[in-house]
Amino acid sequence: MQTAAIPYRVADFLKQHPPFQFMDEVDLVGLAARGRVRFHDIGEYICWQSATYTPLFFVIQQGSVAFWDESTDPATLRDILGSGDCIGIERFNGATVSPHSARTTSEVVLYAFQAADFAPLIEKYPEAAQYVAAHATVTAGYAAPGEALHPHQTFVADVVRDRAPLHCPPSASIQEAATLLSQSGAQALALTEGSELTALITAADILAWVAAGAPDPAQPVRNLANPAAPPVTVSPGALVSDCVLAMAESGSSVVVLTSDGTARSALQATVTAASLAPAFGDHPVAILREIATAPSLEALRNLNLRCRAWLLRSLTDPAALEWLAAWADGVNRAILARLVQLIGNNEPTPQLFCFYGAAGRQELLTALAPRIAVIGDAPASLESALAEAGFLSPEAPVAATLDGWKERFSGWIGRPIQTRVYASRPLFDLRPVHGPANLFAELEAHVRAELTATPRFQHLLANDCLSSLPPLTFFRDLVVEGTGEETDVFRVESSALQPLADVARVLCLGAGSPLGASTAQRFHRARLLLPDQEAIFREAAESMRLVLFHQARAGLRMNTGGAEIPLALLSRHDRQMLKSGFRSIHSLLEFTAPCEWLEGL
Repeated sequence: MQTAAIPYRVADFLKQHPPFQFMDEVDLVGLAARGRVRFHDIGEYICWQSATYTPLFFVIQQGSVAFWDESTDPATLRDILGSGDCIGIERFNGATVSPHSARTTSEVVLYAFQAADFAPLIEKYPEAAQYVAAHATVTAGYAAPGEALHPHQTFVADVVRDRAPLHCPPSASIQEAATLLSQSGAQALALTEGSELTALITAADILAWVAAGAPDPAQPVRNLANPAAPPVTVSPGALVSDCVLAMAESGSSVVVLTSDGTARSALQATVTAASLAPAFGDHPVAILREIATAPSLEALRNLNLRCRAWLLRSLTDPAALEWLAAWADGVNRAILARLVQLIGNNEPTPQLFCFYGAAGRQELLTALAPRIAVIGDAPASLESALAEAGFLSPEAPVAATLDGWKERFSGWIGRPIQTRVYASRPLFDLRPVHGPANLFAELEAHVRAELTATPRFQHLLANDCLSSLPPLTFFRDLVVEGTGEETDVFRVESSALQPLADVARVLCLGAGSPLGASTAQRFHRARLLLPDQEAIFREAAESMRLVLFHQARAGLRMNTGGAEIPLALLSRHDRQMLKSGFRSIHSLLEFTAPCEWLEGL
């Protein structure tokens, strides 16, 4: 580099690509000033597998470089990099030797920089450090700094800090309690003895008392409390997202913040749905409440659309995925329950509605219709009602009697080839969502007994997991499959989500818990059962979170199920994170294939 203008031109180029795009120009110019330009013809080696790193690391200015694992015979292609990609960046994650051999596949121009000049810049810029770290391990916990805190990051105590709780002793009269509620405009009144919470009265309780004839307003307000429904309490460490899920699960519109999260500790605040409003662009608890009383299928459709719009706004980083997936599952369950009420359910025998597949694993955030199985007779109009309620691609429910379901599972487990169990694997994610749960308990016990009696079934499913593989890499705005096929669409469902869910399912079946768990829960259990493989399962769980996050965002944005993502929707940073996920999926499949691990469960 002979002139003062060249470092600025190099810095301009670097600024277009991560991790340099996160750095100030003055630092990039300083880095470039000590750099060099190197030219390579096609077929030349840039570095060799297992060779110690030189003092230089490289950025591809033009051309392409293939990375080969030469420990196999023949050598295996592991990646292809192009303009703006870094060679040797793994050294900044602690690697001491090159993991693969790098060989040019065209004429290549490289920028060579001193590694000692670049290392301090990684420490200086957190976003750059996140990008560099993604080359060593997959992590779903990245987000741009400086963004507003989200519900899964906001303590509920901060939201209600300036709101003193309304309370009175249990001996106060109903009339006095009603006066307090009326004058304050509050929706809930805590009954306390000293500083301890004993019960909770809401404005709705007062209205119900009035509707019943309002007998004796001088009686103690404690008489209105329902001992069978104690207050839902949370601790000061609870997040806004925890409160939303607690309200959704309990059916209560109020939770109580106490000093240690129990009812017998000091009252700090009452938290209503309205209290949480500042943390949201919309009101997730209000959406659930309105679903429960929606007067028509059209009203349900509007609420469903409103739910998906709110999910898209809220799904800003992968760390939010778990609680938003749980909330979306609550929405899907609430809509199903209301649909059954609206279309009428005159079946004389008990019916248990279950979700299976992605919905059964609580991994359905898009508007794709949940797949439904019924123990009993399914309502004839349920499929069309799902479509009218705004769900995409609804399927007819799969229905059978309890004995019929037992027979089906026995066939799949005992005669997997003849019964084509491959096509029925999602039904091993079955989870009850509406109806008498005792039916499911009996079915699950039957499935567990069949699995115990037929251990070879897990071996078959483990082998089937190898039928779906992630892509090789992303290159020049294309997805490169292991077969060499190139496409501009990332098939996230078949090439990433499916192998992860399939392996996790086998792990869970082998562990004796066959039905109804999420992929993350299954990997967590695998980590406990096979601690020597903890790293594989932890990275697999992170990969699942990452790919599910991108599927959900793409599907919500395009109003599809998100099975395929146009590569244009993924930033360069996203692609690098996903490439790390591909490596973890390959490691998981390599571990799964021999099946010896099944003996350790």
